Amino acid sequence: MLVLKIGGSMAERSGRLAEEIAALGEKIVIVHGGGPQVSALEKATGREPRYVFSKDGFKTRHTDSGTMENFVMAVGGGVNSLLVRQFRKAGVNAVGISGASGIVFAKRKILVSFENGREKIIRDDFSGKIQEIDSAPLLALLQAGFVPVVSPIALGEEFEALNVDGDRAAAAMAGRLKAEKLLLFTDVEGFFSDFPNGLVRSARKSDIAEFQKKASAGMKRKLVAAGEALEGGVQEVVICSGLGENPMKKALEGGGTHITK
Repeated sequence: MLVLKIGGSMAERSGRLAEEIAALGEKIVIVHGGGPQVSALEKATGREPRYVFSKDGFKTRHTDSGTMENFVMAVGGGVNSLLVRQFRKAGVNAVGISGASGIVFAKRKILVSFENGREKIIRDDFSGKIQEIDSAPLLALLQAGFVPVVSPIALGEEFEALNVDGDRAAAAMAGRLKAEKLLLFTDVEGFFSDFPNGLVRSARKSDIAEFQKKASAGMKRKLVAAGEALEGGVQEVVICSGLGENPMKKALEGGGTHITK
C-alpha cells in the first residue's frame, strides 16, 4: 500500500499523476493540501492571510474562526472536489472525504509565535495536533475498490473542525495503515542541501535533524513528517516533484529524496 500527499500548489496540475495512479492498480490513499487556495479565498473575502513563526523557524497559518471557515471551504470543498474530478477523469475510482469525517482526530494546540526575540501565545487559533487516526473507514473504502482522497481537516475534542498539517496527516495515516511507502509530492525535486543545488538522493532518519537546519519552512514540515512516518513503521519516505512527465514512476525508481530508517 502507498500513501501519497499532494501539495495544494500542484492540485490543479495533477492530471499526469492521476493517469499514472490509474495504470498502477495498487491500493493507494491520497492526502492533499490547499495552502494557496486558502490564501486566495482569504483575500477574496477581505482577509489578509496571517502566519506565525516558531523559535525553530516553522511557519504556521494563524487559523482563527474566520480562517477556519475558509479553510473548510477551500480545502475540504474546492481542492478535494477538484482532485476527485481530475482522478475520476483519468479512470481512478476516487472518493473525496474529509479527515473530520471520523478519520483524523486532533487536540487543539496552543500556538506560540516568536517575534522580536520574544514568544507570544496565540489564543484564537484552530490548529490541531493529531492524536489518533481511525483507519477503519479508509480500509473499508480500499477494500471496496475506492481510492480515498482525504482533506487535512481534523475533528477536535469538542467536535470542532481543526486545521492540521497535510504532510503530518499523511504520515500518521501511512503509519496507521502500515503502508510500505509515503510519497510527499511537491513542486520541487526533493530536499536540497543548498537550494537550488545539492539534491540529496538518499538519507537516513538520523539525518533529518541536520537537514532541518538548512530547509525552508515548507520543507521543514516535510522532513518532520518523514521522521514521524518512519517512526510509525513506514519503510521509506520519498520527497519528490509531482510535476512533469511520469512523476510517480520517477519517485518509485529513485527520483527525489528517499529517506529510510
